[in-house]
Amino acid sequence: MKKIVLDSQLVKVKVAVEKLMLGQYVTELDRPWLESPFLFQGFFLTTDKHISLVQELCQYVYVDTTRIIEKETEFLQEDKRKNIVYPPPPKKTSTFFKEITQSDKIFSKTLQLIKGFLKNIEVNKNLDIDEAKKAVDQVVYSVIKTPDALMWLTQLKKKDEYTSQHSMNVCVLSVALGRYIGLAENELKELGLCGMLHDMGKMLIPDKVLNKPGKLEGKEIKIMKYHTVLGLKILKKSKGRVPLSVINVAYSHHERVDGKGYPRGIGQDKISRPTRIVAIADMYDALTSDRVYRKGCSHLEAIDIMAKMSGKHLDYALVLKFIECLSIYPPGSIVELTNNEIAIVVEVNQDEKLRPKIILLLGSDKQPRSEKVIDLAQRDKDIGGEMYTIRRTVRAVDYDIDIMKFYNRGVLQKGFSSL
Repeated sequence: MKKIVLDSQLVKVKVAVEKLMLGQYVTELDRPWLESPFLFQGFFLTTDKHISLVQELCQYVYVDTTRIIEKETEFLQEDKRKNIVYPPPPKKTSTFFKEITQSDKIFSKTLQLIKGFLKNIEVNKNLDIDEAKKAVDQVVYSVIKTPDALMWLTQLKKKDEYTSQHSMNVCVLSVALGRYIGLAENELKELGLCGMLHDMGKMLIPDKVLNKPGKLEGKEIKIMKYHTVLGLKILKKSKGRVPLSVINVAYSHHERVDGKGYPRGIGQDKISRPTRIVAIADMYDALTSDRVYRKGCSHLEAIDIMAKMSGKHLDYALVLKFIECLSIYPPGSIVELTNNEIAIVVEVNQDEKLRPKIILLLGSDKQPRSEKVIDLAQRDKDIGGEMYTIRRTVRAVDYDIDIMKFYNRGVLQKGFSSL
C-alpha cells in the first residue's frame, strides 16, 4: 500500500477492495462519486455489507488512516443521545406490476381532486377536507402494499402542471417515508394529508412572483414567504375537520432544524415530525422538477444536495432514511447497464437495492429493442454471458426516451400484468 500525505490532517492510503476492513473510512473511490450508489463523499465501513457493496463496484479505494469508527459525526452522536432508532422497513405485500393499474387510477383521481382544490382557492371557495381524506386513504393503502407503483408515477411530470403535481408527489413521498420508518396506518393517513395540502397558500401568491423566471428580490421574497401564513388561513376555514398537524405543516414546512427558517425561526425540537418529513419530500420533488427558472436535478444530484443540507436545513436522521427509502435507483430511473443497454427501473428490491427490477428499453447500440423485464437480484446473464448490472444513471432526454409516452403505450399495465 502506498501512502499519499495530503496535509497534516489527512493521510490517505490506496487499498485494493479485497483488503478492506471494518472500521476504515473510505475517502475516495476509483470513480466519480455521482457514478456510485454511496450517499456521501466519505463514509465508514461499519458492516460486512458495506464492504461487499464497495467490492462489487470498485477495484480500489482510498482510506483515511487518521479516522477510525469511533470518530462519529456530531449528528450521529446527537441521534444516539436522543435514542432515535427506527425499526426495519415493513416487507412489501404486493408487486409493482400487480398494483400499477390500480395505482394509476388512484394517482389520476387524486391529482384531479388537487387541481379542483387549487381552482377553488383561486376563486375564494373552501376546501373539502373530507374529500381530501378519502383520496389520501387510497394513496396510503397503495403505498402500504408497495410504494413502487405510486413512486414511479411521481416521475411523470408536466412543467405546466407543477403546483398540482408537486402536491400529489409530496403526498406520495411523505407517505412512502412514513411507511419506511414504521408509522402506523392512521399516522400515514394524517401525514399524507399534510403532504397534499402543505402548499395550498401558494395559490394566493401573485403569478408574477410565484413563477418569476429569475431570482426573487426584496419585497418579492417577503410575498413568497407569506404563503405559509396564507396556507394556515386557508386550512382553518376549510370545510370539515382539519387535523392540527396538517395546519401546522402548512405553516411550518419552511422552518429549519438550525432555527434559521421561516415564518417563526424555530429549531428542530419545536418542529413536528410530520413537518420534518414533508419538508424533505417537498425539497426532493422541487429539486428534481423542471421549473420556468431552472432545470430539475437528477436523483443523485438531489440527494447529494439534501445530504449536505441535513443537520442544518433538514432533519439528519430522516434524510438518511429518505435516501434509503428511495434507493439509489428509484422507480422511474433511467439506467445504463455494464453491457451498454438502457433500461428503466420499475421496482426496488428491498434486500438488494443495487439490483432493482428493470425493463430493458434500448439495446447496446442504443436503438429500441423489445421490452423485457429483468430482475437484477436474480443475476441473470445477457446473450454474451455477462451478468446484468447497472453501471450508472442517465438522463432520459439524452437517449430520446419519453417516459410519459412509454407509459401511455400501456406496456406496464398490459405486457407484464401477470408478473
